[in-house]
Amino acid sequence: MNALNNNTEYAYALGQTSLQETAKTVGSVPFVVVPEGSSVHQFHEVLERPLHLKQNVKLNTAKDFIAYVERFADLNTIVFVNVLAGQVKAVLDYHEVENKHENGTDAVPRHCHHVANFTVEKTPEFQKIENNSGKKFSQTEFALFIEDVMPYINQPDAAVLHEIVQTLNAKTNVDFKSGVRTDNGQVQLQYNETIEARAGVSGNLTIPEKIVFGIQVHRGGEHYALPARFRYRIKDGVITFWYDLDQLEKAIEKSMEDTVEYIRNGKTILKDDQEVLLPSVPPYVTILEGSL
Repeated sequence: MNALNNNTEYAYALGQTSLQETAKTVGSVPFVVVPEGSSVHQFHEVLERPLHLKQNVKLNTAKDFIAYVERFADLNTIVFVNVLAGQVKAVLDYHEVENKHENGTDAVPRHCHHVANFTVEKTPEFQKIENNSGKKFSQTEFALFIEDVMPYINQPDAAVLHEIVQTLNAKTNVDFKSGVRTDNGQVQLQYNETIEARAGVSGNLTIPEKIVFGIQVHRGGEHYALPARFRYRIKDGVITFWYDLDQLEKAIEKSMEDTVEYIRNGKTILKDDQEVLLPSVPPYVTILEGSL
């Protein structure tokens, strides 16, 4: 028991001594060495300030990301952009370049512990259209889907889409025969409606060769024209519909380029009929395409 008390008193004395010495030496961490096992215990929490900044934050908008970087950036801050992943990361305490000469660069390493992250999120409507590309729909399912995404379709016009939806909803008991491509690029589907177990009225359903979505790819971004090809398959009188998006990656890349342009140079928006310039990160911040 006495030995334990002696060890405690000894550790306390060491701690008091280390605190006093810390006050004289910049950058020192107070510590005690416990005799048993000679383990070292540091006391960062008693310092007036941490020895270096360690922080990892997540920002939800480009505006907030820019504001955070502007507040803490220095000449060595680097922003890394992963375009297709929609990831933007600022390392605010990146390694320092001390001197450049003909034989290379003298670099001073830093901790790289102060990081700001921004995920450029896709809009819910874009995700719905992206995720359903290539998905096979039954006749009724396709009618419901087209009706759901109709506000985001620029071509064909609403009247044509309404006609397609109404026909698909009304003519549920039909046998589809074949499809014929017309001179204007549309497809005319021939069907025979069954009425009370008897062959009834024959008819045609005209669908466009492609549709064009007008949609905001990323939250807070611009709207883009996103073309898609109409597809169908007829088997044993039953038709299956789907669509395939064209140039999907290019639309994502272009939307991300606009976001990076905003981060680099700011952008002008219209607010209360007045043009307002939103700021960018400081011009001395380096922006690179890559990841870390």
